[in-house]
Amino acid sequence: MQKDRDILRDLAKQTMEVAAQDIQNERRKLWADFHSMKTRQTPVYILDPQGIWNEIFGDGALKCEDPLFRHYEKWLRLQLYHASFGDDYILEPWVTAGPVYKVDDIHWETWGYEYDMEYISATQASAVKEPPIKSPDDLSKLVAGIGVVDEEATERRLNMLRDVMGDIIPVLPDMMPPKISDLSYILFNLLGGEEMMMWMYDDPDMMHELCRKISEASIAICDAADASGKFTNNDGIFGGNPLIQAMPYSHELPNPGEQIAVRAKERWLYDRAQEFEGVSPEMFNEFIIEYQKPLYERFGLISFGCCEGLTKKIKYLKKIDNLRRIAVTPWADTEECARQIEDKYIVSWRPHPTEMIAHDFDSERIKHIIREAKTIFDRYGCYWEVNLKDFITVGGDKDRLQKWVTVVRETL
Repeated sequence: MQKDRDILRDLAKQTMEVAAQDIQNERRKLWADFHSMKTRQTPVYILDPQGIWNEIFGDGALKCEDPLFRHYEKWLRLQLYHASFGDDYILEPWVTAGPVYKVDDIHWETWGYEYDMEYISATQASAVKEPPIKSPDDLSKLVAGIGVVDEEATERRLNMLRDVMGDIIPVLPDMMPPKISDLSYILFNLLGGEEMMMWMYDDPDMMHELCRKISEASIAICDAADASGKFTNNDGIFGGNPLIQAMPYSHELPNPGEQIAVRAKERWLYDRAQEFEGVSPEMFNEFIIEYQKPLYERFGLISFGCCEGLTKKIKYLKKIDNLRRIAVTPWADTEECARQIEDKYIVSWRPHPTEMIAHDFDSERIKHIIREAKTIFDRYGCYWEVNLKDFITVGGDKDRLQKWVTVVRETL
């Protein structure tokens, strides 16, 4: 145990040293100005490098033995590694710990149903082995509960972390109620991917009933969290995958920092609909936007999109009054997206990781792609960021991401 303590304390000290650098405040200002559309500067951001952990480090790099401490050791090492890239990632001077939920038999995390996910490849592509909903009668089994927080276990974990490193780095409790947003993902898991698309044609009434039940439950969960003061303002910052897939600073909402309770209206909400990639824009609107919009309206700002191509769906995204960010992915028509978005929303532009870093490192190819994107976005007056994500290899080159950032900054 003493060895674990020494490892975490050393990593916490290194983290606080980097977090105290002036560049972190410069980046906070950049992101706040950018998200509030007060600057044309283009942030450069690398999202969540944990996908290359095994390639660059491997679990042999972890020295802690206690599972909890080993988890935090990994994230502290990843944060310090990320800080070496030179992108606009902010290394924050704290770590967070979420709630521990009581174990029960109602499967509240999966809406009351049991199902097995089959991971098809190392890229985490997945499918549901046996979708639990096969007929309208199965909808009666849906459980809308949020789960019960084990207050003692939550406090015990917080105290363990604080005892080890709390005098060096603040350890903050954090809470974002689960099971809100991600409607398309829920439908995919409960119905199966192909089956979900068939149900839209074969029994749209059942689809509407399921969407309505999930939407109403999500709104109730959100409202209950508001009433209880359980929302906090640091969700997703520590752990590699910030809530909006970027640093969530703005001038409109409370920014991450000293742990405070906030209302939903003071938070971002992130959503996406990757599972609806093969669904028509009209059905995307019918089964996603129309049911999620009442939930979106409870939040301050909305960020939408992950890997899906949204080119033909932007017209329906515009129905979201507080929408601020839209993902433009390698599977989207960049110019058509820019034409629709103009300067009304933030463009989170995601270049193809294979063309950037995953296959090899060709600086001239990278520059060409960045220049093409810049020409398009400048033509339509877009506020845009370069957001590199979804990579699982850097060809074994631990410095490749740093080199990529240098090339992108030279090109912008």
